[in-house]
Amino acid sequence: MSTDAHATRPMRFGLTTALPRARTQARAFVEAVQAAGIDVLTFADHLMPMVAPISAATAAAAATTRLHVGTLVLNNDFRHPVETAREAAGIATLSDGRFELGIGAGHMKSEYDAVGLIFDDGRTRVARLEEAVPIIRALLDGQAVDVDGAHYRVHTGAGQIVAPPPHRVPILVGGNGTRVLQLAGRVADIAGFAGISHNRDATLVRLSHFDGAGLADRIAVVADAAGERFEQIELNALIQAVVVTADRRGAAAELGSALGADPDALLGSPFVLLGTHEQMAEQLSARQREFGISYWTVFDELPGRPSALPDIREVIALLR
Repeated sequence: MSTDAHATRPMRFGLTTALPRARTQARAFVEAVQAAGIDVLTFADHLMPMVAPISAATAAAAATTRLHVGTLVLNNDFRHPVETAREAAGIATLSDGRFELGIGAGHMKSEYDAVGLIFDDGRTRVARLEEAVPIIRALLDGQAVDVDGAHYRVHTGAGQIVAPPPHRVPILVGGNGTRVLQLAGRVADIAGFAGISHNRDATLVRLSHFDGAGLADRIAVVADAAGERFEQIELNALIQAVVVTADRRGAAAELGSALGADPDALLGSPFVLLGTHEQMAEQLSARQREFGISYWTVFDELPGRPSALPDIREVIALLR
């Protein structure tokens, strides 16, 4: 589903990372990200040996002048929504409004088990997120909060707990499930799509909405929940693979073997970039026209996979 407003939005690019980098290396990295034309550098939130997202985003904002920073995405269960709002307001204030808060319901059971957190079923985790996001939004906007929910109880006057930043903090709600995307439609500034889902303990990835029809279906969920505000919501997609090649079909076959996916499905997937830099630029432009996605995020270096930054930098240059 695409509206004229979505199809004509300025295109934005994000890079998401989790690698811990020491001070000198970290500064060089964020400067290179900014110079590449990336608009938003986001940090993941997992209980693994990786950089903590709030401190990393703060440091990245301090080391740059144009680059926006954010989280993709915070696990709501790791923090009380008041604390999330306090941290988000702090970064947004210190960065002159260059912070974007991405938040989700959490999905990796092993992380909960490692620190003694109860891993509730998906319905309960999403219910907590549904309560948390409106609380966070209200606190960031300097509004009073009077909530006695099933999961959170917050009673505070306007501006009494969180000093609202001078700039509005965009909230991204990301996920694949229907209730999470309905929440994005109701309250988020940015709706995030990844095209994949996980089994209960996150040991198996399913390409559940990985093709064009799947993405269109998930966007429709957001649109139905959003109603008239749908055109105001920025649509984001997390690109799962960027492969530069002159042989798209051969690359799709190789990637399909690794992912256990049909190569033909990968060739048409809006969550994959395959081809030359010129072909990638054409693919992104066509996808914005078809789906209304204007904000594209790629991965930094992952185990066994190089960073997509050098290639997306070339694509950005072609598009701009």
